[in-house]
Amino acid sequence: MLILVAAAWAWTPVDGETLRYAAEWMGIEAGAATAVTRRSGEGWTTTLTTRSADWLAPLYPIDDEVRSEWTEGGSRRYVTRFREGRFQQDQAMGFGESGIHVDRHQWFPEGWRTWSNDYAAVPGVEDPLSAVLRLRSATSAVTLQVFSGKRVVPIECGVPVAELVDGVAAWRIDLRTREEGVLRDRITAWFSADDARTPLRAVVATKAGGVTVRLVGQAP
Repeated sequence: MLILVAAAWAWTPVDGETLRYAAEWMGIEAGAATAVTRRSGEGWTTTLTTRSADWLAPLYPIDDEVRSEWTEGGSRRYVTRFREGRFQQDQAMGFGESGIHVDRHQWFPEGWRTWSNDYAAVPGVEDPLSAVLRLRSATSAVTLQVFSGKRVVPIECGVPVAELVDGVAAWRIDLRTREEGVLRDRITAWFSADDARTPLRAVVATKAGGVTVRLVGQAP
C-alpha cells in the first residue's frame, strides 16, 4: 500500500526548469509541448509552447505559445499567441489591484481586429498556466480563481490522493469547473511525490474523448 504524508514537502521553483510533454488522443500521439520556467525579478516567468504532430499538422496545425508571469500571490501577466487551424489570436492580460485589463488581436474573415476589455479585480487570481503551477504546492482541497480570458472561473481541486504513475509515487488531483452550480469540465492531474512536485500526467475530458498529456523529458 502506498502511503504518503501530504504536508511533508514544500515546492520551490527552479530557475531554468524545462519540462517536455507528449499529448495523446485515442492512443495516438497528437502533439508536443515544452514548459520553461525562469526567475524574473521578484517572481517567475513560465513559457509553454505547443505544436501539433507532423501527421496532424496538414489537417489541423497548432502552433501556440503562452507566457505566464507569476508570483506566490497569483498571476501578474498572461500573454498568449494561438495559431490553431483558422483560429488566430494574440492576447495580453494584466492583473492588478485596479482590475484585469485584456488587449486582443484576432483574425476574422474580413481581417484582423484589435480591441480591449476591462474586468473587475479578483485577489489572488490565476491564469490557466499559473494555476497548474500553483497545484504543485497543494496539500489539501482548494478552489482556484482562474481567469479564462473573459471571466473568472472557480476551479475546484480535490484532496491529493497517493497513487503510482508508471511505477512512480505521485499525487493525483481531480479538478472540476463549477459554473451556475453545475460541475462541467473535468481534468485529472498527477504530480510527483518528491519535493520537485513535477507535473507527470494529465487527462482532460473532451467531447471527442480524453486527451492525455504525459511527461517525456525534463532538465535540469
